[in-house]
Amino acid sequence: MGRPSDGTPSGENNAPRANDLLAASGAHFYRALVENAGGILTILDRDGIVTYQSPAVRKAFGGMEQALTGRKITDLVHPDDRERIARKIEDCARVPNAEIIEVVRLPHENGSWLRVETHARNLLADPDIAGILCVSRDVTDAYRLEHQLREAERLARFGHWRWVKGESAPQWSRGVARILALDEDKLPAGGDWYEHLVHPDDHGELLSKFLDAFETHEPVTCVTRFRTGDNCYRYVKTYVYAEADAFHEIGALVGLAEDVHEEVEAELAVKASEAKYRLLTEQASDVVAYYDAQSRIMFISPAIERILGRSPEGFHGKPITEELVHPDDFPRARKAFLRCVQHGEQVQFDYRFLHRDGHYVWLESTMRRTLGSDGRSAEVIGVTRDISERKHHEMELLEARERAEAASRTKSRFLANMSHELRTPLNAIIGFSDILRMEMFGSLGHERYSEYAQLINDSGALLLDLISDILDMSKIEAGKYELHPETLDIKALIDSCVRLVRGNAEENGAQIVHMVTCGGDCEIVADERALKQIMLNLLSNAVKFTPAGGRISVEAAESGGEVRLTVNDTGRGIPPDQIARLGQPFEQVTTDAALAKQGTGLGLALVRSLAELHGGRMTIESEPGAGTSVTVTLPKVPYCEVPRPLAEETSETPFPGAAAG
Repeated sequence: MGRPSDGTPSGENNAPRANDLLAASGAHFYRALVENAGGILTILDRDGIVTYQSPAVRKAFGGMEQALTGRKITDLVHPDDRERIARKIEDCARVPNAEIIEVVRLPHENGSWLRVETHARNLLADPDIAGILCVSRDVTDAYRLEHQLREAERLARFGHWRWVKGESAPQWSRGVARILALDEDKLPAGGDWYEHLVHPDDHGELLSKFLDAFETHEPVTCVTRFRTGDNCYRYVKTYVYAEADAFHEIGALVGLAEDVHEEVEAELAVKASEAKYRLLTEQASDVVAYYDAQSRIMFISPAIERILGRSPEGFHGKPITEELVHPDDFPRARKAFLRCVQHGEQVQFDYRFLHRDGHYVWLESTMRRTLGSDGRSAEVIGVTRDISERKHHEMELLEARERAEAASRTKSRFLANMSHELRTPLNAIIGFSDILRMEMFGSLGHERYSEYAQLINDSGALLLDLISDILDMSKIEAGKYELHPETLDIKALIDSCVRLVRGNAEENGAQIVHMVTCGGDCEIVADERALKQIMLNLLSNAVKFTPAGGRISVEAAESGGEVRLTVNDTGRGIPPDQIARLGQPFEQVTTDAALAKQGTGLGLALVRSLAELHGGRMTIESEPGAGTSVTVTLPKVPYCEVPRPLAEETSETPFPGAAAG
């Protein structure tokens, strides 16, 4: 190699040139470093305007390097972040060398928002930079993973924590805070954290498990109670494993906390329930038994010894045989058991079981099918009680009822058969008293005789009405009352009944009004005598219980193939607890002794019975002091057979709408 032509000594001539080459080489180095670095370098001026943007932004945001330069950074970030970022830049620019770390959202070329973690430092005083230097990195994926983890913690009701060796308390996740209903910043960070969070009775178990994880390097699990924000305790299942450091020593404990409060509470409730039901089963007076499908007894409670004098052990694994059940009852009991097993019916049956002493005891069993432990085979649970005393009373009641029914039938038949014998002498008394009262064969000689004849006539008529009601009631009870339906004009029938009672009403100072709204024909098919008796009984009751100045209304209306006959009065009314008694024979509801003597209590009973004979019904509505309303609802065409008119006797068609009785 030759020397330089200018003759300058090599050391003096080469030093500046070497420095220039070294400076140029360093500039190229730093430029290459900036352009190829993964992080994004940005310089902002004091007002937050981008003065420089490294090429790395192209890879991260899709070719935005030139688009960002000269723009205000707050115009680029997500609208929800602008106010916060503007305030942070202003604070950073105010203090030399101040540093901030923020996560902001910036738009990608494809329209999505990327999350960027930015470390900014105030270098406005540095002449080579003269701005706020920002070093950023894309944390979108990390944020997404963290969000997914938090969502998983929320949905699965778990959280995680990490306790680094040497630190006083674990680092808790949001999931742990959610389980304990606490804010994350409220979770204890001191060395006595477990005293604040863990139930005192569980301190030892939890710390023992942690020591096991440290010593054995094996995962451990425990369920302990943790205090929640409302000072209650929840059961939390903790999975703990040790994490080794670079020196192969335990550097931290990592744990998952799972909320198992409901499961543990349910398990404890089941155990408590099992204990309670076992106690109830063993102490109950009834016998509780568990059978397999072949009627073998798998379990029977101790009450069997008290009822049958037999020990439970004598039944275990054995079926109920015919030798133990009364021969007359065994087939029925066996059939009921098979219905329960094969068809799943809940059955109840009574039978006689052989006592150890040799006599039979009446038992009642209720059985229900259930599935076995395999989920397929049928098994039966039965509850059995001693009903010997009840059976004895039932037999006594049955005998007494049969005697009473026989006496009632005899009475009804007697009264029904005595109808003619009772009415004939009364008709004679009434007839002859009429002759005397009207002096048909001459003067009686004294005016008192006429008065007495009138009294005899009135008393006979009253007695005849009474006997007629009793006989009609007896005929109905004996099933001998016959209806003779015919087509009736409702308006004409009501008019005739009102005329008969109007005189008594006017004597009492009451007013009677009536209204019929039955359409054009106003007709009904019914027994005329029975329908008149219904209306007269209702009207007579209303007249009797309506004071002077009161009002009685009669209404008839048709709806849905039925006719409603309603009698309203403004009388004293009926107490609500007494309404149910009315309609029963010989029942009266009145506190007025004078009114009570005026009737037998058969009127409403006859009304109800005659309405039911027609296929209808009677209802009573009343309020003390506000009056009473009695409604009889009858079908327009009854279910009983309707005789055909004589002119139609040759016709083959029965009365329209009538059904054979």
